[in-house]
Amino acid sequence: MKDFLNVYKRFIYIAIPVFFVECYLNGFSLATILNLIENLIFATLIIIPFGFISNRRVSIIYFIISIILFACTLFFEVTYKYLFKTFFSASAIFVMLDSNLEESKEFLAFYVDKPVIIFLFVILVLIVIALYNFRVLNFERLWNKNFSKIKLVGLFVLILVFLKFTKLIDTNTPYLITRAISGYITETNRLGNYKDNKKGSFQNVRRVSKKDEEEVYVVLIGESTNRDHLQIYGYHRETTPNLKKREAELLIYDNVISPHAYSVGALAKILTLGNYENPENISKGSIIQLFNRIGFKTYWLSNQRPIGPFESMITKISLSANKYKFLTTSIAGNNQVLDGDLINEFNDALKEPVPKKAIFLHLMGTHHHYENRYPEAFNEFKNNPKTKFLSDESKTKINHYDNAILYNDFVISQVINKLDSLDVKSFALYFSDHGEEMYRDLDMAGHNEDVYSKQMFEVPFFLWKSEKFNKLKTISYFKNRSYMIDDFFHSIADMLDVSADEVDSSRSIFSQYFKERKRIIKDTINYDTFFD
Repeated sequence: MKDFLNVYKRFIYIAIPVFFVECYLNGFSLATILNLIENLIFATLIIIPFGFISNRRVSIIYFIISIILFACTLFFEVTYKYLFKTFFSASAIFVMLDSNLEESKEFLAFYVDKPVIIFLFVILVLIVIALYNFRVLNFERLWNKNFSKIKLVGLFVLILVFLKFTKLIDTNTPYLITRAISGYITETNRLGNYKDNKKGSFQNVRRVSKKDEEEVYVVLIGESTNRDHLQIYGYHRETTPNLKKREAELLIYDNVISPHAYSVGALAKILTLGNYENPENISKGSIIQLFNRIGFKTYWLSNQRPIGPFESMITKISLSANKYKFLTTSIAGNNQVLDGDLINEFNDALKEPVPKKAIFLHLMGTHHHYENRYPEAFNEFKNNPKTKFLSDESKTKINHYDNAILYNDFVISQVINKLDSLDVKSFALYFSDHGEEMYRDLDMAGHNEDVYSKQMFEVPFFLWKSEKFNKLKTISYFKNRSYMIDDFFHSIADMLDVSADEVDSSRSIFSQYFKERKRIIKDTINYDTFFD
């Protein structure tokens, strides 16, 4: 027992000080106490495998790794709770798995503050203390002869069952990581092979059009854009002066939301047949494949990096395009590429001698760091913004954000201006993958599915159409339609007069047959009743 306690107290050297740090940063509560209990029980789980290791050198290596990982686990749990006022979760890990190195660096720089840095230093000191003079520990006699290997397995299972039954395991980071990775692999496997199946498996596809008639359709996918910060949605600052000039030509929808508050969850449904009713349908076809099927050449032009720790789910969907280009790569490591650089790629696509083109422009939009999303010429807003959470930090971030919106307006307008000059049947449709909290309901800037607000789900959604398109297609326009963009596939198909077994015009925001449906965010929450 003495040998067990000598090892166990090394974990206590970390757990108890972290408990007091958590009380200081997050406040003393029942949840804080339960988290300490879970950590102490988890330490016992970590020690059990010593009973199966006979080699002292292996035991030492396992001990060192265990102490470091245990400390890192507690650091992430407490830091996440401090930054976002909620527990670390599987959805947060899911987002990390679909992020690349540069995005992770930006995330850390955006949120990490002095208390977190000090806490990190404390953790490093605690690791050193816990590992000090570890060679005196007797790992071989940690479990006495009364504890056979079968009993140790039984104890391990018993502790897991207890953690699961009491739900203490729900805040355990290793458990959450394991569950998240399993879920991520399941989701990516659902996607199937979009790259090699460019035309999908749609049934009874029909569209009547002239084969040589020129058509150019552009979908602009924004990032983290809060519609309440757009001038054309009534914002008090002139953040969209170019779009404002064309306001009479735009169909602006003001009751559109995203199904998720993070990119991969949202776009996996927006671009495919997937939705909350049938999430497995993300593998049954994308809007890019539908364009390919009806004879369009498709382009995916992106200012977002294609690779995270695993191949991005969004990248997998985009690879069904006939031509794709990513302006930034994880190798380049350059986060200063601006969305305006996509315009040259867009113009090159327009020059290609094919009559029917569908061009997807995936923008960085207003993703944090906001100050990296625009050139100095667009550094317009510097005075105090309107917010009930006014501080130096909120002032700086809101001003940077509004400058990013201003530049976003410039990029979108460049695309519309170019289409307008072509005199062909065309449209440009813009939406953001999800919104962004910007010191309106919460004292924070950003988006997070674990601590969320309306602004994280509300998105801008507007359409520009050429004169030739207007002459040939009538759209049922009601700006207040209650719509969620996981039905984007059906809306585009309706715009193109495409019919297929998979197309449902009642789910198209542009259709006279449109029917409102429950808008379920995060797969479980009714948006319209939850935020009412």
